[in-house]
Amino acid sequence: MAEGSGKDKLVGKAKEAMGKMTGNRRKETEGKMEQTEGKAKKKLRGRHDRPL
Repeated sequence: MAEGSGKDKLVGKAKEAMGKMTGNRRKETEGKMEQTEGKAKKKLRGRHDRPL
């Protein structure tokens, strides 16, 4: 796993769910951002492993 990409997605999903349950839109948005960050890290790692 690349520097926390899976962790970012998991924590982001939890924050998003907690935000939805409590009605906290800021926490929900934070969660979505963390998930996106995790996905970006995963894609970047994949690009780094491929030859040009």
